[in-house]
Amino acid sequence: MSFYEPEIPEPPSVDLPKPALPYTSGWKFVATSHIAPAPTPVLRNCCLNDKGDRIERSELDPVDRCLKHPPLPGSLGGDFVELEVIELLKGGDGQHCQVLRVRLGDVKSDLNFKSSISHHISDLPRDTFLVAKIYDPLYFDDEEGYLNPFVTMDQFYSHEANAYMALDKFQGREIPMFYGSFTFNLPVNSESKKERTVRMILGEHIQGITMADATPGSIPQQSRQSIMRSIVDLESRIYENDIFLMDTTPRNILLVSSDSDHPRVIFLDFTHALFGRRTDDPVAVDVNLFLGEYISPLLRWREKSGHITSLLKWVDWDWDSWLDSEFAYTVATIKPGMRERWSYEDEEDFEPSGCCPCLR
Repeated sequence: MSFYEPEIPEPPSVDLPKPALPYTSGWKFVATSHIAPAPTPVLRNCCLNDKGDRIERSELDPVDRCLKHPPLPGSLGGDFVELEVIELLKGGDGQHCQVLRVRLGDVKSDLNFKSSISHHISDLPRDTFLVAKIYDPLYFDDEEGYLNPFVTMDQFYSHEANAYMALDKFQGREIPMFYGSFTFNLPVNSESKKERTVRMILGEHIQGITMADATPGSIPQQSRQSIMRSIVDLESRIYENDIFLMDTTPRNILLVSSDSDHPRVIFLDFTHALFGRRTDDPVAVDVNLFLGEYISPLLRWREKSGHITSLLKWVDWDWDSWLDSEFAYTVATIKPGMRERWSYEDEEDFEPSGCCPCLR
């Protein structure tokens, strides 16, 4: 007779032996510009550990795993930037990414290297404050061995860097200015000459408050409606550029001048951006998504679509009736077949949201 033996729970990533987090106030480092690889494929279970990964996690030191699984290569650029950490905005051990406010120091550029970045880091004055987002698998929360930190960090970095490039026309107005993707090396410990490689992006630092940190009840309904109108409009225009943002949630939406009648809305975090509006699973490839065409919010943003779910605390009015009124001008953009595609009558009509579809 055989008995089922449950797997022994893996220790949390924060309990694994590793060096102290280096990303603290006052820390200085030099980063080299880096051309990110193409967005990695997004497939069901693509970011999950298999049995071999879990065995490796239990037997190999976390730093040695980082050395064994370096980031995807990409290619080096011609800029070298000095940065000083001012404060940790979001992060720490057991988080997904490290988000820092940094001060720009000296920038040295190879004039023989042609950059594809519209907003060049060398155009900024010294001492400019920037936001650095660091994709370090060593301090990633792998949910007790469930997620593969190296595959996930490659996905986050490649998708976010490429999304910023693709959404260049939105930068500085509705998404932060993007100053490029970078790479730097960290010593594995004080005694060793070995180094591990970490990827990073640099963006504009914007003063504001995320919707997650704001109190909806303290904001007049008229202002909240202005915010929601901006969110729906911006998401729809980004979707028109064939990029679907799966994580349009309060923590990733920044409000500037939140006490005004019409707060400015800025989208943050494109780690879960889907290119071509879909995952790379074979079934998803067969779906007609009307690529390159504007899809009216009257179709994609109905309450039953689920897009509004994470934002419902901000809505105390009949959503669908309001949507019909605010976006009535988009009716003329609806083409044959679009209503059927976004009818939300069948499971395949629904788009993934809120987290990476590889976890679904």
